[in-house]
Amino acid sequence: MLNREVCCVTNAEYEVLRIIWHYPGISTKDICKEIKKRKNWQLSTIKTLLLRLENKTLIVKNTYYHQAHYYAQYSESIVVSAFIKRLLSRRETLSQEEFLELVENNLQNNSSDIGGLKINEKT
Repeated sequence: MLNREVCCVTNAEYEVLRIIWHYPGISTKDICKEIKKRKNWQLSTIKTLLLRLENKTLIVKNTYYHQAHYYAQYSESIVVSAFIKRLLSRRETLSQEEFLELVENNLQNNSSDIGGLKINEKT
């Protein structure tokens, strides 16, 4: 179920997903180049994140001529919507004011980039 997969996406995995959404069919090599522009991650870290996203069925890997290419299984809007629905379903433990304050703070801190939305949870 998508809700379960989304609740378990870490911020690092989300960084990789954002690149795959932006460049469908991107190769491992190109994912590494893109991530190196933003983060100082090693190749093994990136490959681990790709494997975790594959295991969560959020991405699919196709191999052409010994080179892996990655595609997202769901659009960014679907993943973000699933996260928001899951978040709203848990709102009952917060007052309306607390909930709105959390959302507002998150949006203000990341107003230029929805990718900053924190979607990792401890389960």
